[in-house]
Amino acid sequence: MCGIIGDYYMDLNYSLIIDVGILLLVVLSYIGALVQKDLIKCVVLTGLGGLGLAYIFSSLLAPDVALTEAILGGAVLPAFFAFTVKRTQRMDE
Repeated sequence: MCGIIGDYYMDLNYSLIIDVGILLLVVLSYIGALVQKDLIKCVVLTGLGGLGLAYIFSSLLAPDVALTEAILGGAVLPAFFAFTVKRTQRMDE
């Protein structure tokens, strides 16, 4: 019995470490998007942050929010932003 409880806490700790790592990548992705001058890189970093947030939501057992974030934040909005950047100028001044 003690082994089962110990294994549960060990899995919980690994899951927490992965979640914190993904959360750090999301924050760094959004900070990187803020400081970039190339707007296409901003779009890619924003999409990466959206996919990271989708993972965090799924680990928090919110699959509806995770699916919505993956579709909108990871695919649709970056595609619209990339299309807009393509039709305008690529570099910010």
